[in-house]
Amino acid sequence: MRLTPPRNMALREANAQGSVLLYLVVALAVFGALIVAATVTFSSTVRGALAPNCALQSRYMSESGVRYAAARLRSCTSAEEVSAAISAMNTHGDYTVNSARGFTFRVVASYNSGTAEITAVGTGCPSGIASSAATTTVSINLPAVSTEASTTQALKGTYASLPASWTSGSTTGNVTTTSANLSGGSVVSGSYTYLGTDASTCLHITGGVTVGTAGNDNYVCSNTCVVVDGGATVNGDIYSQGDVTVASTVNGDIYSGGNVYLNWGAKVSGRIYVTGQVYRPEYFTGYTGTITTGYQAPPRCSSYALPTHEVVPATKQLTVTGKYTISGSTNLADKTNAFTSITTNPGSKICFDLSTPNSHINIFSSGPMTINGEVYVRTSASSSCFTTANRVSNINFAKYSEASRVYADIRGDVSFAGGSNWFGTVYAAGNIYPGGGGSYIGAFYTNQNYNPYGTWTYSRFVLSDYVSAYWP
Repeated sequence: MRLTPPRNMALREANAQGSVLLYLVVALAVFGALIVAATVTFSSTVRGALAPNCALQSRYMSESGVRYAAARLRSCTSAEEVSAAISAMNTHGDYTVNSARGFTFRVVASYNSGTAEITAVGTGCPSGIASSAATTTVSINLPAVSTEASTTQALKGTYASLPASWTSGSTTGNVTTTSANLSGGSVVSGSYTYLGTDASTCLHITGGVTVGTAGNDNYVCSNTCVVVDGGATVNGDIYSQGDVTVASTVNGDIYSGGNVYLNWGAKVSGRIYVTGQVYRPEYFTGYTGTITTGYQAPPRCSSYALPTHEVVPATKQLTVTGKYTISGSTNLADKTNAFTSITTNPGSKICFDLSTPNSHINIFSSGPMTINGEVYVRTSASSSCFTTANRVSNINFAKYSEASRVYADIRGDVSFAGGSNWFGTVYAAGNIYPGGGGSYIGAFYTNQNYNPYGTWTYSRFVLSDYVSAYWP
């Protein structure tokens, strides 16, 4: 006999089967949606991975444009060559590196007083892909380019055709000299140019010396070779006709017409451009920057031919024992202050009275000048000359910029006693002997020696109005 299940049991089984089927349909629908979403995500990821990084590539192109323009301008040896190169680049339009990939850059440059400003705009993707251009702007120095006297780097500080001793001292200006030794903890906040011609004698920067100020576009330039060691620091680029040896810190690029030797202790933050090769000890990891070999030697360092000393008739000596005032003239070419020699004795006081607006003091001596006393500067008619506020006691003298209005042409030696200070530019036919601990505001120029005894001094550069107006 066949048994037949109850009707309500058959209904329950049918309902259960229907529920399972519904669950399966829903599960398949959800699974399908997940597959679609995963496919879309995967496709987007693949497209993102394969698409070019236009912003990054554009930045690379703009930096390439800057490097191209800098190399081109630094190969120039005159202001005329710089002007022609800038004109060519500014009117060239786009420089194409790879047309298929859209790699291009455009350069705009300008030049003023030994410094060039370069702006490069780069693109890094084909025209069919939306991309944004990148812009890079830098300023570079062009130390090999000669300019007019009022702006040439050689006159922005101390210029000595024979060795100038910088074994001790501090200066805010540039130093241009044939002295190959820079040591003794000296600080040259400007640039240092070595005009020596003996290829076997290198400019040696050592003994805790600091050359240059970070961010001021300073440099070291040598017509022979360069050695930086002994805890010295160079804040700026190095330009050398020959080898460059580094065992200390260089915060800048190196341009060498020979080889570059990176010894233990060397730290170079910039790029290296070298005619020969870069040598370093085995396992040396102190430099990981960019090296360009086969680079053309940089141009020779910029110099300047000092003019002939002026011959101004004079019949009297100036000897100061007490107080003495020299008043300014509104005639920049004034030559009334002419003497056969100048001496200020110990305890004496000399005042440069510049209280008349736009006045200048020019001093001429056919013989030596010796300063043993104090120097005062008056710039306002409301005060007397010999007040404490007018005394030049250090290079931070409040009226330091007025040193542009005082000029001395001395056709003999110039000497300063220890602790005696000076205000204004001195152009000497003989040696210049600073006094130990002296503070000097202005500039020193000579075709002879500066500081042959290596005394410690402080100096602050201020360009002379007379030099700017009348020197060739």
